[in-house]
Amino acid sequence: MRLAHVTDLHFGAEAPEVVAGLRQDLAAREVDRVLVGGDLTMRARDEQFSAARDLLDTIGTPWTSVPGNHDLPLDRPSRAYGGLDSYRRLIDERAEPVVRDGGLLLLGLSSPRPYLWKGGRLDAGQVRRIGTDLAPEARLKVLMLHHPVFRSPQRPHEALVHGAGAALRAAATVRTDLILCGHDHVAAQAALPGGMIGVLSGTACSWRVRAGESQSYTVVDLAGDRLTLTVREWHDGAFRERSAVEWRRSAHGWQA
Repeated sequence: MRLAHVTDLHFGAEAPEVVAGLRQDLAAREVDRVLVGGDLTMRARDEQFSAARDLLDTIGTPWTSVPGNHDLPLDRPSRAYGGLDSYRRLIDERAEPVVRDGGLLLLGLSSPRPYLWKGGRLDAGQVRRIGTDLAPEARLKVLMLHHPVFRSPQRPHEALVHGAGAALRAAATVRTDLILCGHDHVAAQAALPGGMIGVLSGTACSWRVRAGESQSYTVVDLAGDRLTLTVREWHDGAFRERSAVEWRRSAHGWQA
């Protein structure tokens, strides 16, 4: 099984040459599914959602998305009363998809809130969904949301999603394998409680890079009880391998 975690595209603040390179590189990787971790747009405008949709539809592989805080409108009335209307109309009517595809079981949760300008939240109902929707057996159980549940070495003081602790406990109880996040615009991996793996991917194709990093995304390769996480980073006009970390699964979960 091969997946790609692509997040923080930020159409409206995209670098066109990186968009073209991302499209080409994703197609070359021949992934089974692209997992999009939110912030598809910069300002939740229709043309920005359409540009993101065009990129995803031309890769030639199935994709699944969750929204980020930038996918809510900037102006307060639209933010309060329209919310994710444009996202649902132009990207996916399901803001919290459940996907069962072969050995993959994926739950996507919507963490942005209109009353939180930048941060995110998971409420009690969403935490309960982790315990039910990710309970069935699968080769790979993945939870995806926009806001992070762990801090990266590059940006150690960034806020976590409200409800991170409860979400981690619920995910560990049903033996989730991977938790995929974005928002911080850096690439990082972490061993999480319960033998889970946390993944942060950088901004995939915008110029809004952070902490001295370039644009990046993460390739997830599962072969038996071995999982390889490869960060592919934009460098010298193309996406190239920056690092590859192999994790192995035991009775106690995943260890690098």
